[in-house]
Amino acid sequence: MEKIPKSKIYTDVSHIYDHIMHKVRYDYWADYIYAISSDYVSDKPIVLELASGNCNLARFLSEYYPNFIASDISHKMLDKNSKAHLQKVCCDMTMIPFNTKFDLIVSAFDSVNYLVSKIKLAALFSEVCRTISDNGIFTFDVSLEKNSFRHIKYPIRNGSYKGFKYKQVTNYDPIKNIHQNVFYITYPNGSVFEEVHIQKIYQFETYFDLMDSAGLAIKECYNAFTFKNGSSNSSRVQFIAAKK
Repeated sequence: MEKIPKSKIYTDVSHIYDHIMHKVRYDYWADYIYAISSDYVSDKPIVLELASGNCNLARFLSEYYPNFIASDISHKMLDKNSKAHLQKVCCDMTMIPFNTKFDLIVSAFDSVNYLVSKIKLAALFSEVCRTISDNGIFTFDVSLEKNSFRHIKYPIRNGSYKGFKYKQVTNYDPIKNIHQNVFYITYPNGSVFEEVHIQKIYQFETYFDLMDSAGLAIKECYNAFTFKNGSSNSSRVQFIAAKK
């Protein structure tokens, strides 16, 4: 049997990303981020989004924050949204290439979980502390173990979009705390590629410890999409952090 070639994450998946995310209400998500940030952010903040993907969320956030930069490590993803007339920068969130001080830094949809080592996670928090303004905040969400257990109840997903076919297989290793999504993408010409997406499901307390070490203080930790306190029993939590 011929071996299926593997591609970098968000290379081939970029072609079907809009389809697999079609149920997500990015406008509501932007409203939520604006609501939780409004008490901390000035009227005309300088804003950076990390791991913007195809900029569907950035399109709505930039309506609230005109001075907005979208960034992502995948050039293909950044190029996908031609409707979003944004400043875009291709970069790694653990090596933020700006000397500018941002009043608001945002990362959404458990992008932080893609940092699969504590060294990488600590590097992100250190970079945020370096680039955030003295009165600025960093808000981001993460997926916790309860969310992984929920997703593996239905581990296989198939679909098609604009001539591409795909199969998504999800699994979770509770010993290593690794959540994995494997995508098999079939192009219209019949070529098949495999993309493996790996996320680390950190313990709830890890975020507190690493942010503290990086010089960040946690202002809020919500159960995602609410104003209720988050906990280790949440599926997802939303943090708001600032410089100490």
